[in-house]
Amino acid sequence: MEAARTDLFGPLLAIALGAAVLAGRPPALAQTPPLEQPGTPRQEVVVTAQADAAVTAKVVQVLENDRFVDSSHITVETRNGVVILRGIVMDLGDLNRMLRLARRVAGKRRIVNRIDLIPEDLDAD
Repeated sequence: MEAARTDLFGPLLAIALGAAVLAGRPPALAQTPPLEQPGTPRQEVVVTAQADAAVTAKVVQVLENDRFVDSSHITVETRNGVVILRGIVMDLGDLNRMLRLARRVAGKRRIVNRIDLIPEDLDAD
């Protein structure tokens, strides 16, 4: 009976250690894509002027409808999917909120901040 136990212990230990080693391996990070055959169509992302105009209109609408920021001196432009905010703000809170709102609307598109912050000088007489 004792001999049968030791005979089973070795293979069970080997299986357990093998499973632990396989479970501890990190997953493959990336696989190399297959080589493209000549003449096969490629998937491309096409950004149209209509898509740019739609994003611009959405960002402008969100900024104008937000009652907590003054966006009267801000212009929005979208070129090739990149949203550009230009203008002047007097408050850092307005600047941060505008950028956050634009990022929500634009999604994964890039946001470029060209807004100048000119803080109100309280000591100016």
